[in-house]
Amino acid sequence: MSRTEEAPDGRRPGVERPNGSTRERVVVLCPGRGSYGANDLGSLAALDEPGTGALRELSDAVSSFDSQRSHDGSRWLGVRELDGAWNFRSRFLRGPNIAPVIFACTAQDYLGLDRERVDVVAIGGNSMGWYTALCCAGVLDAGATMRLVATMAEATEDCGGAQVVYPTVGEDWRDDPERTAAVEAALGRRAEPGASPGLSRGDSIRFGGFRVLWSSAEGRAALIGSLPTVTLGSNDYPLRLAGNAAFHSPIMHPAASLGLKELSELPWRSPEVPLIDGRGVQWRPRIADPDELYDYTLSTQVTEPFDFTAVVRTAIREYAPDRLVLLGPGDSLGVAVAQVLIEEGWVGLDSREVFRERQRQNPFVISLARPEQAARVTKEE
Repeated sequence: MSRTEEAPDGRRPGVERPNGSTRERVVVLCPGRGSYGANDLGSLAALDEPGTGALRELSDAVSSFDSQRSHDGSRWLGVRELDGAWNFRSRFLRGPNIAPVIFACTAQDYLGLDRERVDVVAIGGNSMGWYTALCCAGVLDAGATMRLVATMAEATEDCGGAQVVYPTVGEDWRDDPERTAAVEAALGRRAEPGASPGLSRGDSIRFGGFRVLWSSAEGRAALIGSLPTVTLGSNDYPLRLAGNAAFHSPIMHPAASLGLKELSELPWRSPEVPLIDGRGVQWRPRIADPDELYDYTLSTQVTEPFDFTAVVRTAIREYAPDRLVLLGPGDSLGVAVAQVLIEEGWVGLDSREVFRERQRQNPFVISLARPEQAARVTKEE
């Protein structure tokens, strides 16, 4: 969106609001698994001298978590141990190792937003990013969220199954009906007579122009074999997500049961900022029931599909933000968000090239992994 174009509700980015504020209205989105990689090592160095306030609270939560793991003799790494490593190793990607690090990085990014320049009007996330969104919105404090993230990472690790990614768009990031039909056909295909009842499959995450599908461990090969091989960008699909279990599926019922039992005593509160969950449903401050948030977080979204596409759709339709802000680590949400905007035809976006040109002129999507974009919304050092 250029400086002279009006937003869908008639506003212009950065101009004075009726209440006198010149802050831009932003929706913040939190990433999930797969967002932290080798280039992100050392991201949490700022927590060594955090000063006071919320950053100190996050630093103390990390220290307490690491101390507890060390005291318990846990086989899983501490947050600072992993983030401070010299080399990135494959074992770092195991959920119980990487999930607490991702949470800490994303929460740190959120605290770095310049509130004199941005007004956060809603918060959402993708998959594990929902847990971080709860913290950013004030539903849980940093220590409680760290416990939530670690507990559910370990619980889901033990459930098994697999995730497979397949695109439903073409190179222009527009919907490709043939690819969508291929996914529906694969999900609707029944096992051969006499096959194991464990050969199950379904939707796990709707992620812009991608469908993340779940399957039982036994059914992974059959699911991959039922999808035609296609290429998008530099990747060939179907693509198995290494190290991922069948998240957001019925296979996760044991994890949901454990979470409901182990995490009921966390200090659940109504959010301070509107939340958008994995169905596109909004949770409003002072109205949202903490008990219902607890049930949704530890039951519904664990065992049912997570629709990140609906999160983005609700964000732009209901809040008409000046910008969408994608927290780190990494830049894993950018392509999916762009594909949703193209599907929606948001402010005239109708293809990959048009989106990229708009981003060059005046980015609507701000990724904190991109320094030139992050400078628009973060505090000056």
